[in-house]
Amino acid sequence: MQFNKSILATTLLSIFALSGCNSGGSDSTSTSPVVPTKTITVIDGALENAQICVDLNDNNQCDKSDKVLPQLTDKAGKIEVSLDDAKHALIAQIIAGTTKDSDEITPVSHSYSMITDAGKAVITPFTTLANVDPQALSEIADNLGINQQALLGDLSTSSKARILARSMTPLMTDDIKNIAQQKAKFKTVINKIEEAENNDTLSQLENSRIIINENGKAEIQPLVKNMADVLVGKTWFMASLNNAQNQHSGVLSANFKDKNNLEFTEHNETENMPYTINKENNNIVRTFDDGDTDTQKLLYISKNLIIGAMNNIDEAHDLIVWTTTNNLDTQQSLPVTTEQFVGKTWYMLTDDSDDSTAKPAIFSYSFNKNGSLTTTEPFDSTNSFTGSWLINNNELTTIINDDEGSHTFKNIIIEQSSDYMVIKETNPEYSGVNYSVLFNDKANPVNILKQWDNLTNHTSIAGSTITTNVNVAGHNDITELSIDKTEAEAKKPDSDSPTITIKNGKVTYSDSIFTDGTYYVMGYNPNQNGHDLYAYGPLKVSVINGRVQDLDFTNAPIVHATSDFNN
Repeated sequence: MQFNKSILATTLLSIFALSGCNSGGSDSTSTSPVVPTKTITVIDGALENAQICVDLNDNNQCDKSDKVLPQLTDKAGKIEVSLDDAKHALIAQIIAGTTKDSDEITPVSHSYSMITDAGKAVITPFTTLANVDPQALSEIADNLGINQQALLGDLSTSSKARILARSMTPLMTDDIKNIAQQKAKFKTVINKIEEAENNDTLSQLENSRIIINENGKAEIQPLVKNMADVLVGKTWFMASLNNAQNQHSGVLSANFKDKNNLEFTEHNETENMPYTINKENNNIVRTFDDGDTDTQKLLYISKNLIIGAMNNIDEAHDLIVWTTTNNLDTQQSLPVTTEQFVGKTWYMLTDDSDDSTAKPAIFSYSFNKNGSLTTTEPFDSTNSFTGSWLINNNELTTIINDDEGSHTFKNIIIEQSSDYMVIKETNPEYSGVNYSVLFNDKANPVNILKQWDNLTNHTSIAGSTITTNVNVAGHNDITELSIDKTEAEAKKPDSDSPTITIKNGKVTYSDSIFTDGTYYVMGYNPNQNGHDLYAYGPLKVSVINGRVQDLDFTNAPIVHATSDFNN
């Protein structure tokens, strides 16, 4: 079920409604008994904001008959679960754009799940493999020369285990059993680790992960743990993805001379100025001579590519692409081949605005073997176009057909890796140039746009929905939810306010209607007489990246709402 953004205020104002009191009609709240718990730690690095599902039916997947805990893991990857829940296998759901890995400074770029057997204290790639294919885990232990029990622990005693664990997760999916299909690739990673150990260079992998590139070879990928490490000592070239903004400012450059000072160039004028890094929210703040500041939030960070968003009050929040190995002003394309495109789908992060108001968007480009091209907007199935493509002299030409005719775009490649390409696009019909970024994994641009939505309270991913699990805990009379930002307002919901209906233990909504923060939720049955309405709550929950954390009414106090309910 999706919700019209115009009803956001009333929807949110009503979900956490009705204060906690007993069925006698008073406003007092009963005290819930203390439940003994067990600490569980979710590790690749420490995984913050991972969701825990109790696998009640023991089928190695989280489905509607299982229990999803309302709280998420903390910064150390830890969570308290009841001893009863710990009697079952526990599944950690790692959520793209929401879960944060302590190994890196931006949220994880793809979703996957891990599991641990009943009674265990950690959830890791190794506990997952032990659950799915114990023999494969034994072989890994032998290959690494590590005691198997050490692999099933907190990984603190073995650098080889930590390197392998973080290198396994890019190959994992939400299908837990998929890990058993990756054994050959795990062995390729292990060979790379052994090679480093034999060359006495293992310590150099401590801040890296090993990925398997498109050629099936092991490749070392540095982790981005510290923004200063990425910025300092480099000159970054910047341009807006918004065409109007780009025509105004052109290509800028920033030479980060040290951790406090940079040399900024705009329109061929260079100025030295101080800057600061806010590590908590990945903001970079420049300070000008007159005391004014300029803030940019970094949404995607890699060694040679950064995607940021301007974060100044009352100014455009346009997306900014940063490159470091190639000036965005260049007219010379990097070498590209047909093999990089044919039979593949790339996802373009671009700005689809006709003016200076930012309107970031994603389009998928399927480069078919016969030279035809299919372009769609992933979140709008009605917005699809056909065309053609070719590579000539390192230039990508795309032809798009729409209701207005045929449009030809010339693209040169400015920056590239196995994961992305920065393109500079020209079209005779339009003035100037457009910059866009192609990603080979849709999760990356989706994560960028979700962060942009949270930053601006806009809706850039139209039609994208997410789900919150709801455990009514035997209170089967709960059929709907109402939400509010404050507990006081939650106690006085408007009887005419729209509500969210629970279906199959879940509620589904647009991932852009909830701003991040704390909310109060009530569960109730609106079909009961308005003078004799029982409700449950409020539950105090967090919203992270537009997602309401899962709801559990097990210990929710009961409210008996009388005719004074709406007064």
